[in-house]
Amino acid sequence: MVPGPQGYYDFRRRPCGGRRPCPWRADADLTLFSEQDMARLLQAEEGVRTADATPDDDARADQQPVMSCHKDQPGTAHPMRLCAGWLAVVGPQHVPTRMDLILGNLPAEAVYPDTRDWPALHASLTDLLARRQEQLTERKEEPR
Repeated sequence: MVPGPQGYYDFRRRPCGGRRPCPWRADADLTLFSEQDMARLLQAEEGVRTADATPDDDARADQQPVMSCHKDQPGTAHPMRLCAGWLAVVGPQHVPTRMDLILGNLPAEAVYPDTRDWPALHASLTDLLARRQEQLTERKEEPR
């Protein structure tokens, strides 16, 4: 990642809206996201340190990716801004993100934002994935 204009890694200031909003938003249609999108979230989740982690778990966690915004991908105007929803939900427990805070690569407000005017977010990746499964099931049951 390349630092943004303030010397920090660039990050979204709030979860995206629009036709395909941030998947961390509780009101998002998660059926618009692919299995590959979900696999990326799961891989990044491996960077979360748990209380019962072993030294090997910690070493693996330190190597896991951070999550860029789904709208900012290679070849776009903003190839790598970190996802605001992901930072707010997963960031505080994600080992590489915590290291970026310590090293000054991210400001505290990126990981601990004032969310009072934000839309509701899923509380965890487990919640997001469960809601996606519910939406996929509902979509299959709808008459076409």
